Amino acid sequence: MQNRRWSTVAFLTLLVAPVLFLAWNSHEPGNGLLSMIYFGERFEQRQLPEVQAIAPPAISALGYDGQFYAQMAIDPSLQHPGMRRSIDSVFWRGRRIGLSAIAYTLGLGQPRWILQVYALLNFAFWIGLLTLLLNRFDLHKLKTKLMVAAILLSSGTLISIERALIDLPALFFSLLPVLCSMSWAGAALLFAFSILTKETAALSAPAVLWVYRTPYTRLLRTALVIGLIPLCWYIYVLQISGLPKSQTATNLLLPFEAFIAKFGAAGLHLQAFISTGRPRLDALSQALFELLAPVSFLVQAAYFFVRYSLRDKYWLFGIGFALLFCLLGAPIWFEQAGYTRILLPLTAAFNLLIHQREHHR
Repeated sequence: MQNRRWSTVAFLTLLVAPVLFLAWNSHEPGNGLLSMIYFGERFEQRQLPEVQAIAPPAISALGYDGQFYAQMAIDPSLQHPGMRRSIDSVFWRGRRIGLSAIAYTLGLGQPRWILQVYALLNFAFWIGLLTLLLNRFDLHKLKTKLMVAAILLSSGTLISIERALIDLPALFFSLLPVLCSMSWAGAALLFAFSILTKETAALSAPAVLWVYRTPYTRLLRTALVIGLIPLCWYIYVLQISGLPKSQTATNLLLPFEAFIAKFGAAGLHLQAFISTGRPRLDALSQALFELLAPVSFLVQAAYFFVRYSLRDKYWLFGIGFALLFCLLGAPIWFEQAGYTRILLPLTAAFNLLIHQREHHR
């Protein structure tokens, strides 16, 4: 018993260490964790006046998606006169208001506090997901440790934390009603909020509807709440923003078209590095993982198609993302920061399924 307890403590220490390192590495005196929001130099002149007054550090030329959601948190109603100029697309970003609304509420409407809260929220949801898994599963078992580590230390999870993105919070809100027993109304509201955090969470709706399927009147009420709340918000966003003028990127293609191209390009890239004789270790590892990560998702998706079960809530949670994996376009496959976080629910569902079903070494 004592050995099991110490092994659990050691595991939790190793599990938390990378996340603490991210926080320590990103903290700057005077700025706190604002560097995690990844503001870009090219967008500095377009930032909201409240954000310009704070002068968050610019991390790169373009920055990353978190800079737009953080500015939406300054005014989650999206009525701020500078919102259209500061956000690259109010129509597309504005639908994902969940995390911004939480940051605004916890930041008490004060811009400086809001940005700091927004940068910290992914850490809070990481702890929340860890707590959820610990309460639901026996951490003393080795397969539980492996499952928890695979979900909480996956590339998608760590990138969401490192760049203050919406993917990990959306996963938390969508998994909560699947893993915990609660009223149908609470489950429906939580899942609707997960869709308001990131609309692709809707792909996991069959899992919630299956859990709360009986009686059928409850199923209907759950489906209505899950669907109507995001729909009303989307109509509101459409009214204040209008449709985007054009979409230059193709995010969905024919099945496996972009995946095959990605896999081939990653293989050639790795071969080129090896042929140089003495490649830098960091560049070589990056090229290697750009090859291995797509293969990992291929295995995960294949498991859902081979071991299908229409009555398994974890299978229902992930099958939509297994289908999405087949259709992702080239812009998504461009780098791990894109596809690993978009397919994070697939990773979570796959490991929950493996933990539940597979008992062999």
